Amino acid sequence: MSAAVLAPVLGPAAASVGLQVLLQPYGAASTLGKVANTCVGLLYPAYCTLKAVEQRQPNTATSNKWLIYWSVYGLLTAAEKPLDKVLAWVPYYQLAKLVLLLWLQSPAYEGAQRIYIEGIRPWLLRYQPALDHGLAALLHALRRPELAVLAEVLHHFAQRTPVLEWFVRGPAGGPAPRAFITDGSHAPRA
Repeated sequence: MSAAVLAPVLGPAAASVGLQVLLQPYGAASTLGKVANTCVGLLYPAYCTLKAVEQRQPNTATSNKWLIYWSVYGLLTAAEKPLDKVLAWVPYYQLAKLVLLLWLQSPAYEGAQRIYIEGIRPWLLRYQPALDHGLAALLHALRRPELAVLAEVLHHFAQRTPVLEWFVRGPAGGPAPRAFITDGSHAPRA
């Protein structure tokens, strides 16, 4: 939908609550939309997830709701990232994303559950054996001795590069964590 079509529809509602800035397709509205999307899409669900984790008596339904939400959110974010440059030019994209995030979480619509049950789950059940096999092969390849040597060289380089040293040692400046044995065997630690 174009901005000309949406403005008359959303204009009266936005004016009545003082949200005219949301009707601007770019600029400040985009920035406010990103902040709103972070709050609605990440901060609120993270808080609800932490509450579910900390419940004295675990509630499976609540836990499943947030596990499904995070799975759907992660897949949507992975699909969104390659399109960032294009989506930045789509009028009202941030507003549409905000509405989508609210729909995903809404107890009335259960959007995340719908997407999971109708789209993701059938695909997952069909391709899970192949995905598991591919991931196992990747993990096996990452344990090869040549990669252990490469990781050791990269770790050595990072320790001696001031900009990277903070990431290796951490903000406290403590000793660097050792990911691999350095006795010549180059075997990953268990």
